[in-house]
Amino acid sequence: MPLISVVIPVFRAEAYVAELGRRLIESLATVTEDFEIILVEDGSRDRSWKLIQELAKTDPRVRGIKFSRNFGQHPAIAAGFQKSRGDLIVLMDCDLQDRPEDIPKLVETQRETGAEIVYTIKEGETGSWHVNLTSRLYHYVFSKVAGLSVPENIGTFRLCTRNFLNAVLEYPERNILFGPLMFYVGFESAIIEVRHEKRSQGKSTYTFRKRLALAINSLVSYTDLPMRALLWFGSLTTGLSLLYGGVIILGYFILGRTLAAGITLIVLLLLASTGIIMASLGIIGSYVFRVYQEVLRRPRYNVSQTINL
Repeated sequence: MPLISVVIPVFRAEAYVAELGRRLIESLATVTEDFEIILVEDGSRDRSWKLIQELAKTDPRVRGIKFSRNFGQHPAIAAGFQKSRGDLIVLMDCDLQDRPEDIPKLVETQRETGAEIVYTIKEGETGSWHVNLTSRLYHYVFSKVAGLSVPENIGTFRLCTRNFLNAVLEYPERNILFGPLMFYVGFESAIIEVRHEKRSQGKSTYTFRKRLALAINSLVSYTDLPMRALLWFGSLTTGLSLLYGGVIILGYFILGRTLAAGITLIVLLLLASTGIIMASLGIIGSYVFRVYQEVLRRPRYNVSQTINL
C-alpha cells in the first residue's frame, strides 16, 4: 500500500486538534499503517500548537509545523505539501466538517478510477444561506471567466497523487491559491460526494471579508477579467461621450439650440471621469503590486518550530 500523507492547515483549532488526530489515526489505520499526518499551525494564539505537540509525542506519524506568525491558509498548505513524502496526499480542513472517516472512500475511488486527483463535493447544505450562496456564485463566475469546469459545491477535502502534486509544486508564485491552481494544472480527475458536517463549536475564521478577498484574488490571478471589464467600460464611456457630443452638435446646427448646460452638468461629468480614472488606476495597481511581490521573491512563510520532521 502506498504511503499516505494528510496535510491539514490549523488555525485557532484547539477545540478540534485532539479529536481530529484520534479520528485520523483510526481511519487511516483501516487503509494502511504507512501514513503521516502533517499539521501546519498557522500562528494561532490559542493552545493549538501545544495540542499538536502532545499528539505528536504519542504517535511519531503525526508531524507538526509551526509558523512564526499567521501567514494564511494557502501558505500553510504549501508548507504541508512541500514536507509531505506520501505517494497519495490528502488535503482537508481542521474543523472536522471534513470527516476523516471518508479518507478510505477517497483512496478507493483513486484506486478504482486511476485519477490523479479526487475532488469532493459537499452533500447537502450545512452552512448559512449567505455562505452557500456566495460560494456557489464564486465557483460559477470563476468557472465561466477562467474557462475551467469547477463544481459549484466543491470542498477543500481532496486527494491527489505524487505525480499531480509534483506538477502543482512546479508553480513558484508567492501569492498562490491552491484551489484554482489544482483545476488549472489539469490531469485526469474524479469527483465524489461526501457528507459535510455542521461545525460543532465556534465560528468559521473564514469571514465574508476573507471570502471576498479570495474571490478577487482568484479572478486577478487566473483571469484578465478586471482589465477586460475596464476596457469595456472605457469603450462604452467613450462611445456615449461621442454620441452625446454628436447630439449637441446636431441640436445646435439643426434645431438652433443647445442641450442643458451649466455648472451642475460639468461637475457631474468631472466626478464621473475622475471615478473612472481612479478605479482604472486601482485595477492596474493591483496587477503591478502582484508583479512587485513576485520580483521580491520573498518566502511564502517562516517556520519557528517543527516536531517529528
